[in-house]
Amino acid sequence: MGITFWSNLCLISNKNYLYNVKVKKLIFFLTLLLLTVSNTSYASGIKRGYEALLVKDYFRAKKRLLKGMKYNSSPASFGLATIYSRDDNPFYNLDSAYHYILISDSTWDLTKERKKEKWKLFGWTCEGIDSLKLKISSKIFHSVGDINTENAYANFVIMHPWSKEYGSAIYSRDSIAFFGAVLSNSALDYQVFIGKYPESSFIDLAEQNFYNSQFKELTIEGTLASYVSFVNDHPNSPQRSEADEFIFRYITEINTIASYEDFVLNYSANSFSQIAWEEFYQVFLFDYSLERIQLFLETYPQAKNIDQVKSDLNLAMTNFLPFIEKGLYGMMNLAGEVVIEPVFQFLSKMEHGLSRFGYNDKVGLINMRGEIQVKADYTSVTDNNYGRYIVEKGDYIGLIDRNGKELLTCKYEDIGMLSEGIVYVSEGENYYYVDYNGNRMNTETYVNISDMNNGLATVETELGKGLLNGEGQYIITPNYSDFNSVSDSIYTFGENGLLGLITFGNDTLMLPSYEYISRFSDGIAMAIRNDSVFYIVPSGEIAFNKSFNIFPNYKLKGEFENGTAIVVIDGKYGRINKYGDIITDVEYENLGKSEKFIPFFKEGKWGILSLTNKILISPLYQTIDVVDQKFAITRLDDSIGVLDVNGNQLIPNSFSSIDYLGNDFFKVFNGEKYGVYKNDSLLIPLEFNRIELFDNHFVSLRKGECIEYLNMDNDQRIKLRGKIE
Repeated sequence: MGITFWSNLCLISNKNYLYNVKVKKLIFFLTLLLLTVSNTSYASGIKRGYEALLVKDYFRAKKRLLKGMKYNSSPASFGLATIYSRDDNPFYNLDSAYHYILISDSTWDLTKERKKEKWKLFGWTCEGIDSLKLKISSKIFHSVGDINTENAYANFVIMHPWSKEYGSAIYSRDSIAFFGAVLSNSALDYQVFIGKYPESSFIDLAEQNFYNSQFKELTIEGTLASYVSFVNDHPNSPQRSEADEFIFRYITEINTIASYEDFVLNYSANSFSQIAWEEFYQVFLFDYSLERIQLFLETYPQAKNIDQVKSDLNLAMTNFLPFIEKGLYGMMNLAGEVVIEPVFQFLSKMEHGLSRFGYNDKVGLINMRGEIQVKADYTSVTDNNYGRYIVEKGDYIGLIDRNGKELLTCKYEDIGMLSEGIVYVSEGENYYYVDYNGNRMNTETYVNISDMNNGLATVETELGKGLLNGEGQYIITPNYSDFNSVSDSIYTFGENGLLGLITFGNDTLMLPSYEYISRFSDGIAMAIRNDSVFYIVPSGEIAFNKSFNIFPNYKLKGEFENGTAIVVIDGKYGRINKYGDIITDVEYENLGKSEKFIPFFKEGKWGILSLTNKILISPLYQTIDVVDQKFAITRLDDSIGVLDVNGNQLIPNSFSSIDYLGNDFFKVFNGEKYGVYKNDSLLIPLEFNRIELFDNHFVSLRKGECIEYLNMDNDQRIKLRGKIE
């Protein structure tokens, strides 16, 4: 109607040339009326669309609102978004709802205020748009959850940054992507994840997994070269330390001076270089001495622990004496000054630069600086040799070095003497040999075994006893019922209950003839047959054509020592030389062994003879014991005293016990307290609860918790004085 009317009006005007003002005004108002009628028509359509929407007449509402999009796009698209977001009509489509709500939102600011006021009664407000937008996003998020893929969540995050589920979508997106990388566990997949989602909450874990996977992939060969290459190519990797440690432990695994020297000199940039120098130093001190410390200092002036070594060099000349303060142990020097603070429950003497310490009934080792060298993990730590310690945990034994490295874990029931670089161990009934680093010498196990001596050891298998060398090879096949060393090169072997002699070269010297054969001493061994004592030479022949009676302790007293042996004839004791000549008449009730003086027993009492059979001390005592070849500790009427070997009384027979400490010092006990004599002088009064020999130079004197020391070199007493300033 409007268009036709306008055309006609223009035609009339042109034909009649009516261009006056009145006509122009008429045209303006008619045009305005036409436009108003037209907009009102669209506006009425939106109104009717919303009215239809209120009664859920979705077909009519959609039709009216689509027409209203031309001039009132924001309110019309809001209505359409409402229709498409509802699942109770056939037009339900969240993509369309999303499309129209964005139009409504983007055109809101272009709409005049009077229209905003007019249409707000239908919910078309700024808040309404935001609310519907959030609802639509929520529904879309739930539909994305049904898909549950990284891309679906990633698209949602891009298209719905305003949504309440935005954070959840990011988390879901990242978790799917991250655990996908975890499933493959490859460095590349972690790297892709990190590149795509650098702000993810999984980023720290992803980076950690990336470095772990990268490390594993590049070192999968497990070779030294692969670890060295990793360190060179990825020096800043968090796994650098792990790679460095592998290189360090791999090279030094054999625990030798050469292996440590190789590492510290050729891998100085390794992060374990400092630790390596410290461990190397302890391995170097296997043969501990002041000179050994000095040699390390001179040989390796570039050592990273050089200050510790210099400190040890000074401390090695210090006498460390344990003391107690408030129930805790520390160490003082000869001046009584504290050199190690009293913080330990127990401290032993310092040996080879290390001291045993106690903590909660466990034992470890500290160094001369008072630092813990080996943690207190053991019930005991004993037997230091070649830088090795035998340790116990519960009922089982192991082996550690000066660094605390467990060379043999505590699973063994027995460990032999540490000698010649090889030691035997036992697990249950099985024995075998290992070196000082815990490596088995061979694969064989034995029923019984001996310590290595001069590179040889006797072993027993189920077949018998034989001889083994230091390489684990049989020198003499274990076929004998008995087999024992009686000299450096001669062994006894058993057959049918008798013993013969054989060399380690497997040459038979004497067929089995005796029931017992002692070790050879002075080239002569004692041999027993039919309760008679004979003496033989290494060839197995009789040394001299004489035999003697067996007697109590004959295995101890009957062997030759210093060219003489004690013998018994018809119950009387005497002495012979290696030619069989009697050099002390066979007339005594008993004789004792001694290098220069001979205790003898006659008429129920003990005295002392010289080597020339001169009576030095008359037989007056219940017991007599020669010590240091110049004193005799005697018991007289149940009291103990000391004589010199000429019979002069040094300490009266008035004590309950006397123990020789060496260097002319004696510990005496009167039944209540201890004191110390030097020769015939009471040097330390009887006022101490306990006195013990600390080492060859010092005697510890204990009274309650107070410990002081007697210096046997100068007869001075040492007490705790205070701390070194």
